[in-house]
Amino acid sequence: MKKALAVGVVLLGLLAVPAKATEFGILLDKTIGRAEALGGSGSSALPNGGYDRSSPTGIGFRAAYTFLDLKAADLGAAITYHPKSQDDLTSGGTKYGSFADQYLAIGVQADWKLLMDLHAGLDLRSEKVTTTATGDSTSLVRPWVKAGVGYSVPTPVSPFVRVEVAMPLTKDDNGSNSPDDFRKAMAPTLQVALYGGIRF
Repeated sequence: MKKALAVGVVLLGLLAVPAKATEFGILLDKTIGRAEALGGSGSSALPNGGYDRSSPTGIGFRAAYTFLDLKAADLGAAITYHPKSQDDLTSGGTKYGSFADQYLAIGVQADWKLLMDLHAGLDLRSEKVTTTATGDSTSLVRPWVKAGVGYSVPTPVSPFVRVEVAMPLTKDDNGSNSPDDFRKAMAPTLQVALYGGIRF
């Protein structure tokens, strides 16, 4: 409840600031988790040992507001909502349900308008990771950095497309103490995405 209220306050604050440009887009992405041996997970539903890499494919939605426009570059803020995406969780060729991830992110971003558009940003993501084998989920908040390259049409309503790569600045390597620790350790460590939309 407190988290939802905080997000609402931030959104109202963003909407109250007169933006120089507005952006709406859709993110088609694949997230990649770790694939290495983890010790006992603290649950009979999940075995000891190594797990195959979890790579869910999903879709997200983003809105951004540009506050500083220097013609060749601009600075803005963005909010991204990514519903649940999931992939099979397997170990030794045996399926143990699925592993799912979803997030809400608020961040800042910069874009440089050259022959190709260059993009860089920093997000704070509130993530929720779930394992169906245990029927539980774990929440975590991590900063992510992202970078991208793309192209936009220089018109008043400007369609654009961009390839993005994002990585968390922190990760939890201790997956052996409990199902909660296991989910944190298996959380995504890389995101590759195709992002497109309009800017006006």
